[in-house]
Amino acid sequence: MKTTRSLSLLLGMLLALPASAGQTYFNSNGGQLNVGWQDREGQPQQLSYRLEAGKLPPLIAYRPARMQEEVLQTLLQQAALEFPEVQFSLARPSLALSLKSRNADKAREASLWVKPEQARLEAEWLKQHYFQPFTPPDGAPAIKQDHVRIALESRAELAPLAEQLKQEGATETEARQKTVAHMLDFIQAIPYQLLDSQSGRSGKGFLSPRQVLEQNRGDCDSKVTLMAALLAQGYPDLKQAMVFVPGHALLGVALPAKPGEATLSRAGETYLLMEPTGPAQLPMGQLAPTSKTLVDSGQLSVQPVQDEGK
Repeated sequence: MKTTRSLSLLLGMLLALPASAGQTYFNSNGGQLNVGWQDREGQPQQLSYRLEAGKLPPLIAYRPARMQEEVLQTLLQQAALEFPEVQFSLARPSLALSLKSRNADKAREASLWVKPEQARLEAEWLKQHYFQPFTPPDGAPAIKQDHVRIALESRAELAPLAEQLKQEGATETEARQKTVAHMLDFIQAIPYQLLDSQSGRSGKGFLSPRQVLEQNRGDCDSKVTLMAALLAQGYPDLKQAMVFVPGHALLGVALPAKPGEATLSRAGETYLLMEPTGPAQLPMGQLAPTSKTLVDSGQLSVQPVQDEGK
């Protein structure tokens, strides 16, 4: 099996930034989440909300050995049904698969069946556990969380919060700009924490949108996914893109940009870039120096936030 490195996206390795955002309080009481923070204008803000029931299953860490073991066990079960005349065996600890049969034609047929079937099962395993193959800027094959799918499948449970974060404006565009700015303040104020779990149960380097809100912590890809989910719920027609640079993640939103603001053009769409990670209270269109350097040099991968197949 081709070895593919895990991309937990190290996310959050940027240098400390000035002008930290900060919560004034956070508490959870019987599913009711209460949070206060100061926006970038220094004005106090507060929210109380309860999330809807979630449909997202528990997320796990990507461990190549676990995937290989589970895929090969499934492969052996299917092989026994497909080729009863062929004996398959799995050597340990190498997990090398071998086969033998008195029927040379069946052995040859089984041998040709194994590789594509194993590849199919691996793809199925990744999808089941919300992972996807990914090519980062350095070009080396990797596996990462399927951030876009997780964001889109988290939309409905975030509906109460998305509605509270909405702002009014003289025009629809102004309302969206104000909402995105308000949402950015809210997410930047969530305490930043570089995630790293070796248990394989909580998802190394990532929390789902619901987990970020309930645990009141997150790193950059977790916070970017949260903001993408909230915007997808509040404005389903507003185009977004997740932008991955080495060691970090950003969000692009299709809103008008002012002169000097950071943007990114892809596939005929121009996205206004932003840094949901915090703790720096960077406004829409302003990137951390490291992020700007990486974006300007083209060291990035872009994923539109849209349903699969669209």
